[in-house]
Amino acid sequence: MNISTIAKLANVSTATVSRYLNNGYVSEEKRQKIAEVIARTGYTPSSSAQTLRTGRNNLIGVIVPKISSESIGRMVDGITEIVNHSSYQVLLANTGNDTERELEYLKIFRTNNVDGVIFIGTLMSKKHLAIMHSYKKPIVLLSQQESGVSCVYFDDYGAAEKATDCLIRSGCKRIAHLGVTLRDKAAGRARRGGFMDTLLKNQIPVHEQLIVECEGFSTPDGQAAMQKLLDRGETFDGVFCATDTLAFGAMDCLRQAGISVPDQVCVSAVGNNRMSAIYHPHLTSVNLCHRTGGMEAGAILMEMIQNHVELIQNAQMQCQLFERESTNRTV
Repeated sequence: MNISTIAKLANVSTATVSRYLNNGYVSEEKRQKIAEVIARTGYTPSSSAQTLRTGRNNLIGVIVPKISSESIGRMVDGITEIVNHSSYQVLLANTGNDTERELEYLKIFRTNNVDGVIFIGTLMSKKHLAIMHSYKKPIVLLSQQESGVSCVYFDDYGAAEKATDCLIRSGCKRIAHLGVTLRDKAAGRARRGGFMDTLLKNQIPVHEQLIVECEGFSTPDGQAAMQKLLDRGETFDGVFCATDTLAFGAMDCLRQAGISVPDQVCVSAVGNNRMSAIYHPHLTSVNLCHRTGGMEAGAILMEMIQNHVELIQNAQMQCQLFERESTNRTV
């Protein structure tokens, strides 16, 4: 079964069938005839033939660090909404936070049959940048900001400012921070910077002994970091956590230690996880608009592919504070 056979069965020209298959103009009468033949025969256009004709596979490669992460899921949801609307499909590569696997997927997609790539980055290295700069096809970096490549990133610094300011407005004077590695420019470096600068702007001392770098991003990592502060006998009346999951672990540790949130210690975080409004007490958190960021990355990539746009584009997403019970203390 091929275009010529379809044309004969529908009593139209092969050019008409070709226009139909490529969404070109075909009269309604002929469109219905062709559709009936295709439905009756089960004909499927050859993807390899379409690729040869258009030079495109209508496939987008998306490299993600951890598919089980809610924020990553939101980004992917936004990406797929845009690219699917453009009749493209997503080929997902989950690296499991393995740097070497990220590099391998970047190399695979660089030479593989995808029309463009969106890379959700975390710990960026010179190797990552070298591979991305060597790309001959469109690529967009999501959640990090680097020079020489189109980027969609979040206001991590501003989010930390809002979360820390909320603690200060709740009356906190001695504030701890549960952060992540500074090798992560966004979640680590930018959020810690926003935290420290906000304290200094409000003439509140930054206590280095109250800053703990967590092993990872999980709830157990937050529990372990909080336990370190308690074991050292540190005193504090507020905690800013780099992520919601760290905050959930920290609050669980405080509860087990008999410390009340927010009466004795207020807690704020970044992420606005679905559990933030369910976990007790409800967590004050800053929404980074991850889904919107995914949509923006998808839109930029589609523009680069379909309109042959080579100009490097950058877009920063806005953030929004959601105040809840974990900081609702009477000053």
